[in-house]
Amino acid sequence: MTMATALKVTVAPERISLRPGESADVELTVQNASQVVEHFTATVVGLPSNDLFTCEPDVVKLRPREVGTLRMKISVPERGGLVAGPYTLGLVVKSPYSQDVSRCEELPLDVQPAPSLNVSIQPEVATGGKVAHYGVSLSNEGNMPMAVTFSGTDPENRVGFRFEPKELRLEPGMAAGANLVVNSDPPLTGQEIRRSITVRAHAGETTVDKPLTFVQRPRIKGGMMKFGALAAGLAVLGGMTYGGAKLLRDLKTTNAAATSALQPPVNPTQGGGGQNGQNGQNGQQSQPASQPPSAPASQPASAPASQPPSAPSGPPGAPQAVAVTDNIDFTIDTKTQQPVADNEFIEDDHYAARGLRLANLTEKAPLECKNATKQAIKINRAGTTIPVAGVGAYLTTVKPAEIRDCNIVPVRMTFDTALTAVNIWFAGLPDVEYTATANFADGTTASAKALGAGVTNLVPLGFQAAKEKPIKSVDFAVSPQIQLSNKSLIMLKKVGYTRIPA
Repeated sequence: MTMATALKVTVAPERISLRPGESADVELTVQNASQVVEHFTATVVGLPSNDLFTCEPDVVKLRPREVGTLRMKISVPERGGLVAGPYTLGLVVKSPYSQDVSRCEELPLDVQPAPSLNVSIQPEVATGGKVAHYGVSLSNEGNMPMAVTFSGTDPENRVGFRFEPKELRLEPGMAAGANLVVNSDPPLTGQEIRRSITVRAHAGETTVDKPLTFVQRPRIKGGMMKFGALAAGLAVLGGMTYGGAKLLRDLKTTNAAATSALQPPVNPTQGGGGQNGQNGQNGQQSQPASQPPSAPASQPASAPASQPPSAPSGPPGAPQAVAVTDNIDFTIDTKTQQPVADNEFIEDDHYAARGLRLANLTEKAPLECKNATKQAIKINRAGTTIPVAGVGAYLTTVKPAEIRDCNIVPVRMTFDTALTAVNIWFAGLPDVEYTATANFADGTTASAKALGAGVTNLVPLGFQAAKEKPIKSVDFAVSPQIQLSNKSLIMLKKVGYTRIPA
């Protein structure tokens, strides 16, 4: 420090302690120890910006040995400034005219902790059957790091909670998100149940509670229950075992008729009694019909003339399926082996036991769907006004917290073993074209396109490959020239495949 003898400075108080948004008054007593008249100003070193302190007067003029006072106000910003902890500020008093006349005094500053956690959860009301999904958004608006953990409660203790991740560490000013899955046994019949739940974000002494609502639909609609009760009453009134047995057969026939519209047409000339020569939609294997010795099997099938004899036939010029030995029906619940009854978010490894993993190709999604990273089994029932009403259950893409959004993102199906044949079965409106792309093990690709055939008719897109050039994955998307809307949804019904023998 130069010319220290020409200037003497004392500071009061000797230490300050502030919370974010607070200020402190500091007084500097300055004595001109030189033999000439001097002017003095004061500044602060160590604050995030110069607008966090003021000084009055701007300049003090002192004759030799004269003493003057500079009054400063020092502030700590409310947000985005100093993290809680100790700091040392430098109070610099100098002459604006003589650069060699200056002095710096240290002022310890303690920034007190001021935790502030902002939590928002969407949706506030979620509707589902057994499960519902929520998106949790957090931001650390305080001045100290926070390790946030989650928990959930409900008054009846009937709801289970799963957070992914279970804990988040947020630095000051940082934001992050988590997914919440709640589950509870739904009512068998009757009215919807509204469950009040509370989600708690906890970080040290900071706790934020958010009330939410989980609306559960009954497993069986009221009308169906009344029909069952009426049928049972008629059976008792008749008093005959034959009448009861006939009623059960009628109920089974009605149920089969309600679901048959969602199945692809079966060629009566084929064996196996199911789609693609399969034993129904449970995916039991059946041996496909043998191909003629001259039938090629090394190129993707794109025209009926190149299909093996066992592929089911359709209208003239329609896409054709190829013969496969296994399939996964997305409309069937993997646990109960019954038709899917409710909308359900699924993980990308939901079908891992069958050798299939799913991934959304968000790099090809529109801007508003870049965060649509989840998949779901969704149901669009008949009787609504949406364009695809009546399509039933299908696999599609969704945002983590909203099953209605972004059902338009291309999806990739990757198999754990190489394949020699793949069928993609989908539903779509007649004016919407879809593209399936087979990705081969050697890095090459092949594509097939088809228009939808109406929501109650399934369309196949099939590929065949040689063992030397097997299929590793298949991408499915709305064709690029189609304008994306609520008419052009990804609605996958089933995937059939043939593995290369071990």
